[in-house]
Amino acid sequence: MHSDGGINWWKPELFQKKTRALIPPELEILAIPPSIDNNYNCFIYILGLWDDKDVLQDSKGFIYDTFFKKLISEGLLSVVNNPKDGDYILYRDSKNYPGIITHVGIKNENSVISKWAWGPLIRHAVLDVPESYGSEISFVKAIDKKQAKKLYWKYKDFNI
Repeated sequence: MHSDGGINWWKPELFQKKTRALIPPELEILAIPPSIDNNYNCFIYILGLWDDKDVLQDSKGFIYDTFFKKLISEGLLSVVNNPKDGDYILYRDSKNYPGIITHVGIKNENSVISKWAWGPLIRHAVLDVPESYGSEISFVKAIDKKQAKKLYWKYKDFNI
């Protein structure tokens, strides 16, 4: 699916033409990839900032795990053991990517909704993700979009 440098994954028209039919039915496509000037990653999606033009422009569509880890270390995001719907799920692969949050999503009943890189928005089972995302999971209590935007502008220097 990531042939041709991934272009068939993140370009909406190519995703529809060359990739969508290859997606297994267990992965429910909720939205195809947005256009390049409106695209964003999984961190932006879960924080609810995917439609905020200022954040998208400033971040170039990417919030990185360094930003997210900063919010956790400052106590601005709280790890929880009993997540509720809407809380964030964090994926790690400590063997191949030590210390990195490789992917994030939103808990939704017994599934997860997440944005796969610059590709589609997908509803999937908790561990039904690309192997590179890892299978080590933890949960963080969700914050509202207004708070997320405020924290982005305050801590954006950690988004590297």
